Amino acid sequence: MQQPGVTSYIDLVSIAAFTQPSIADIAEDKLVERLFADPLWGTEFFELAGMPRGMVNRQRVLLDTAPGNFKGDIDVLRCVPDHPEQAVAYQLKRIKFGMDQLRNGTPTKLRDFSKLAQQANLVARMGFWQVYAYVVVVVDAREQNAGKGTTYAGLSSKLKSLVYSAVSTQPLDERVGLGILDFTQPMDYTPFMVGSHGLHLKRPSKPTTQSEELTRWIAGLFGKSSQSSN
Repeated sequence: MQQPGVTSYIDLVSIAAFTQPSIADIAEDKLVERLFADPLWGTEFFELAGMPRGMVNRQRVLLDTAPGNFKGDIDVLRCVPDHPEQAVAYQLKRIKFGMDQLRNGTPTKLRDFSKLAQQANLVARMGFWQVYAYVVVVVDAREQNAGKGTTYAGLSSKLKSLVYSAVSTQPLDERVGLGILDFTQPMDYTPFMVGSHGLHLKRPSKPTTQSEELTRWIAGLFGKSSQSSN
């Protein structure tokens, strides 16, 4: 029987075997910053068909000063500064499969999708041009793949099905688009250096015409005197 405070044998093996940090240990806000700071991912994952090119972003945008009596924030707001009438709001939630979660088949934060849906629905009611909810799945498969040589294997079909069945458009406002981003760390390299990644767009956002008041507020956020966060 394992005594309290004593690390299990399999944990000792994992600690000894891997030298790089786990992708599953990156804090959610740092993960979002990393995704939007990458010039390739910024266009590949977030500038979708029909969106203008050259968008810049603002992160953790407080809603206190926005038109209407709204609370909270927007994880990422993007637009071309000269076209504030075409602003895209993104709400994101990380679901992680660290080594423990892969062993047990129990991802963290999967139940928080309902909270993500509520946040995205709120932003949709504010009337932004487009609104997206993104679930970002991060998988540390190093222990699972140990001894297999070069491999990019990540989640099993069973665990993928678990995620995709839970992440549904059902609780979302009809205007809100839904995407699932996945990043796998299959071998002992720095997170994002070697691995697999992809976007599954389950539903595109339905554009709407922004109010003049909301557009003026967005223009203030993206004023030409401000510096881009890209």
